[in-house]
Amino acid sequence: GTKRMTQMTDPHDGLVSFQEALKAGEIKPRPCEKHKDLTLLLDDANGTSRLTYSLIGDDGSVKALAMYCPVDPIDGVVCFGVGYAVAEQYRKQGLSYEIVEKSIDELVLGFGRHMPHLYIEAVIGVDNHASQKVAAKYLCNDPVRIIDEVSGLPALQYVSYRKC
Repeated sequence: GTKRMTQMTDPHDGLVSFQEALKAGEIKPRPCEKHKDLTLLLDDANGTSRLTYSLIGDDGSVKALAMYCPVDPIDGVVCFGVGYAVAEQYRKQGLSYEIVEKSIDELVLGFGRHMPHLYIEAVIGVDNHASQKVAAKYLCNDPVRIIDEVSGLPALQYVSYRKC
């Protein structure tokens, strides 16, 4: 779809296209190491490496996903931007908390072999209260008010430092 510059990037769009690619057999996510109910797909998004963690139901439907892409380092330390979404029929079941918690575990476990620590950042629209609660629990509870670079809209930036 065409991105209007009046809205922030919506991870739910990524969930929908991930579901379509999965159903068409175009992608084959593999089970994660620590959380066997989670899958990981490493691919390329417009020239940038992307890690997509997903919770897939027995029927093959994507319940929730969290996507991580490298963003600008913080004080010389690698930083991953995260976006997460839950399919509409699975909302209000705590799956956003589950996908974020488990995907952070997997990310830190995987990258811990290569680096001592990393940062994780989420940029969330000021009106997205559900996502803010998740970011406050797993990233930080003192976000910085910023203007989102993509949309130009007010947003909150949550940053978490993680030892690997």
